[in-house]
Amino acid sequence: MDQEIPQSELPQRPNRLRFRVGKSHLPGSDGYKGSVADQRTLSIDDIAARVVRKRTEYRQATLVSTFNLLKEEIYLALGEGLNVDFGFGRTELTLRGAFEQPYEAFDPERHAFAPRLRPSPQLRQRVAHLKGENDTHRLERDSMPLPLYVSLGYPPREAGSTEPYNEIPASEAHLLFVHGQRLKLAGDDPSVGITLRRLATGEEWHFNDKWTVLVNEGACLCLRPGIDLAPGDWEVEVVTRYRPNSTTLYKEPRKGSLVFRVV
Repeated sequence: MDQEIPQSELPQRPNRLRFRVGKSHLPGSDGYKGSVADQRTLSIDDIAARVVRKRTEYRQATLVSTFNLLKEEIYLALGEGLNVDFGFGRTELTLRGAFEQPYEAFDPERHAFAPRLRPSPQLRQRVAHLKGENDTHRLERDSMPLPLYVSLGYPPREAGSTEPYNEIPASEAHLLFVHGQRLKLAGDDPSVGITLRRLATGEEWHFNDKWTVLVNEGACLCLRPGIDLAPGDWEVEVVTRYRPNSTTLYKEPRKGSLVFRVV
C-alpha cells in the first residue's frame, strides 16, 4: 500500500471541510456528534478529466477504459478469493457467522465471506491533513423554511409593486397566501403545518390538512384559515421536514416564521 509522504509534499493550504454538529443518538451518550456536510462525489470520468487537464497526453476515454479493465480484473481476482492491494487501499476478506465447534464445516446458511477495505497510510495521512469548519448554523439556516411575505393572491410579488408589503386588510380572509422558499409541508410529525398566531393575545390556530392547506408548494402555501383576522400584528409559522432536491425528508422538522400586519 502507499506509505506516508513527507509533510512538505502535502498541500500547504489544506482545504477546509465543512461539518455540522448534532445530538448523538448512540446508546448511553448524552453528548454531540460531528458529521461531514454533503460533499460532491467524483466519478472515474471526473478523475480522468482532472488527470488530462494536468499532466498527460492520454485521452480521457483511454484512461477510463484502462481503469475499467483493471477494475474488472480486480473483481475477478476477488471472486477467486484473492486480496488486492490497489495502492491507496487493500481488500481483505473476512468471514461472518458464528461456529459452534472448531472443526465445523462452512454453512452457507450461517456463514458468508465479506470484503473489507483497509485504507493505506497515505490515504489516512491526506484525509487527516484536512482542516475543519463548523458550518452547523449555516446548514440549519439554509435548511429551514423561509416565509418572506403574505398576501391575498397567488402570483408572487413583482419588482416595483406599489402594494403594501406584508400587509393585508382586516377581514375574514377567505384565502391567505404565504410566499417564500422551502415552504412545502411534508412529514407526519404532529408539529408539521402552518400556525397563525395573534401576537396581541397569544391565540394560535394550527392547520395541516388538505381542507385548509389548498396549495402546498416550495415557494407558496395557500391557507383557508376560516377565522377573523383582526387588526394588529400576526405571526405565521411554517414547520416541515421538506428537503428540497431530495426524495428523502429531514429527520427532524425545520421551522421558519414571519410577522405580518393586518390593517
